[in-house]
Amino acid sequence: MSGLEKDFPNWETLYKSQKVETMPWFNENFDADLQRELDERKIASGARFLDLGTGPATQAICLAKGGFTVIGSDISEAAIERARKIYASEKNVTFIIDDILNSKLNDNDFDYIFDRGCFHVLSPANRQEYIRKIKRILKANGILFLKCFSDKEPMQEGPYKFSQYEIRDLFNESFRIDSIRETVYQGTLDPFPKALFVVMINR
Repeated sequence: MSGLEKDFPNWETLYKSQKVETMPWFNENFDADLQRELDERKIASGARFLDLGTGPATQAICLAKGGFTVIGSDISEAAIERARKIYASEKNVTFIIDDILNSKLNDNDFDYIFDRGCFHVLSPANRQEYIRKIKRILKANGILFLKCFSDKEPMQEGPYKFSQYEIRDLFNESFRIDSIRETVYQGTLDPFPKALFVVMINR
């Protein structure tokens, strides 16, 4: 069930004490599901992209190298400081500290948002606020690309898991669900956990 309360680490403590390369969600390569969607939709460079919960910042860097103007945001100051230091020479990307539930990002600021790990660690009580904030900062007809754990994943620990029905029920009022695909969450776990990749349009 995706509604039972879970305990998660303090993200600031985690990024201060652990190498990002050892974190379960670390993926040095561009997320294959996002790459496929960008290719299929012929989404090219130039647009503004938010990498929400950027963490190790690998996805933000891949997007920036692809020619997008990228903001990588994270609640962890340590994660952002690391990204700024390591990727200081990278163009087209800016890293900022921001909590999506109390976001300081501007209205209608992004053409696209990629969430590869923020939503599925939020408390059930905060999901509607997340949706409101995403809707506010995403342009009309902008696209949210969301990757989250699937309810088909048997592992008990880790993020909240969602069925396709639950995703539709949560987001359908504010977004048009364009597609939901069963996939895996690429990272350091073996085997890769089962996941959903959701594409939705801001109404």
